[in-house]
Amino acid sequence: MDYVRIIFAVFGFSTSLIFVLPGLKKWQRQQVLIEKLRIISQALEHAEERAMRFQERHDRILGQMCSYYMVNQELEDAVAGARTAMNEALEFAVGLRKMQLQILRSIDEIDAFHVG
Repeated sequence: MDYVRIIFAVFGFSTSLIFVLPGLKKWQRQQVLIEKLRIISQALEHAEERAMRFQERHDRILGQMCSYYMVNQELEDAVAGARTAMNEALEFAVGLRKMQLQILRSIDEIDAFHVG
């Protein structure tokens, strides 16, 4: 008689795991996505600050060119270098923003899948 109770207890425990595991997997996936989102948000913040610094530098150099009417090769090279650095920084920030949006969409998809 005790064996029957033990078998039913084990069977009941294992069937309850079947209902808990999908929720646990969803929670774990959400935690991973949240961590990815946190890392990307931090990187995006730094990338946007960096892009702004490059843009300010570019604008300063361009202002020097305009104010002194200097059109020499060194200053033109500096502007071209600043513009290239600014564009690369902006492209990096845009890439991070796209990754951030993809993660946010995937979180919404998980929630919509499990809610409905």
